[in-house]
Amino acid sequence: MALSGTVPYSLLMAQMRGDAKRDAIIAAALRVFLETGYLGTSVDDIAAAAQASKRTVYSHFGDKEGLFREVIRSTIAPMQDALQRQLELAPTADPWDGLRTVTRGLATIIVTPQVVRMRRVLSAEADRFPDLAEEWYRLGPMQTVDRVADWIAASGLAVDDPHTAAEQLVWLTISAPLNRLMFAPYSTAVHRDDLERAADAAFEMFRRAYRTTE
Repeated sequence: MALSGTVPYSLLMAQMRGDAKRDAIIAAALRVFLETGYLGTSVDDIAAAAQASKRTVYSHFGDKEGLFREVIRSTIAPMQDALQRQLELAPTADPWDGLRTVTRGLATIIVTPQVVRMRRVLSAEADRFPDLAEEWYRLGPMQTVDRVADWIAASGLAVDDPHTAAEQLVWLTISAPLNRLMFAPYSTAVHRDDLERAADAAFEMFRRAYRTTE
């Protein structure tokens, strides 16, 4: 008999298996949605890719739309976690050195093939799922700007409007490589060195503009 206040071992194992299966379905769905888009994907396709039954997929996510929503959220969360770690590890002794590190992190975290391809899929379905598109914008681009703005405000840089400055910096950093990948073939890749060079160019432009205010 399980002790009071503890979860029985058999139930705990079932929950762990359920979570693992749920994660496997999300991972498989991500691959399929990226390959064939929302309309081109069926629950049968996802179940086969996840080596799960359709019943299992439905029991976890309700329907294809529910699963699509979870896939979108699962794409955003790791990106924001990585950005937060980058902000926390950025050097603070010289805020400009720290900001250069932050800028490089922005490029290499946001402009990844998986994120760009999911942006394509969601853009194609924005009219079908306007609330989900708004959620991506709120939890992705908006949260990115907010976090960079908080870092700038705490860094000691003489910036009157950290939020506007952060928005400018983010777009300077990611716009060129992001647009290139959004409209290029899936096989096109932007190497890390290219992303860092683009980030450094954006940083230098930003520094020239804002150092005049110090």
